[in-house]
Amino acid sequence: MDPFLLKMLLLVLILVAAHTLETILGFGATIIAMSLAIYLFPLTTLLPVLVILGLLQSIWLVGRWFRHIQWRILCLKILPAAAVGMAAGIYYRTEVASMLQLLILLGAFIMVVAVMEIILILRTRAAGGSLPWYVGWPVLIGGGIFHGIFATGGPLIVYYSSREMKEPAEFRATLSTLWLLLNIVLLVNLCTAGQVNLDILKITGLALPGFIAGVILGSIIRLKALYFKILIYALLFLAGLMVLIQQLFSQQ
Repeated sequence: MDPFLLKMLLLVLILVAAHTLETILGFGATIIAMSLAIYLFPLTTLLPVLVILGLLQSIWLVGRWFRHIQWRILCLKILPAAAVGMAAGIYYRTEVASMLQLLILLGAFIMVVAVMEIILILRTRAAGGSLPWYVGWPVLIGGGIFHGIFATGGPLIVYYSSREMKEPAEFRATLSTLWLLLNIVLLVNLCTAGQVNLDILKITGLALPGFIAGVILGSIIRLKALYFKILIYALLFLAGLMVLIQQLFSQQ
């Protein structure tokens, strides 16, 4: 088989799994796809492809769950801090050569937080309450930075939102609206930087079946609220582990 076609087939399979989880949870597609597909395509190719597909995913989820969006939480709490962080993340991605230490610390932090929250859920059968503002704002800014660098959906933003919103539909709808707004800005940034071209659009088109299959599968699967929360933190742990492993191996 042609090497390019083999890479595309593997990318499509990765996207099926990634967008299935994104459709169920409202996050996760980009960080899973990025962590696995980075071994198939360079970041400069992969990032715009995943941003475009992520934008399509967000449009679908926002349209489906629109009535559940928590506008007050989104506009007054999450979006301002995340936007500040994303601006910093875009700057770092384009101007700073290495963020190795920051990403290693972030990956470890996400893993620790995820394990603590899973233990809390299993013990109390409920997630912890809302974070105080002096903790929540740094968490959201950090999540925005992470999203600006890798378009990975900001695991820290997911952590904050999981503490703020208890209903799965509200969580999915509000986060999907946030990703939609942030990814529009990110796509404009990539276009102005010349990173979106005909080759990128070709790869995106070839990868589209994986996205579509993932959305269909994710729409069929239903989870109880408790299992929904546990899966969120399990995926966050995996995301942190992937970030940690990827950065540690990059030193080799």
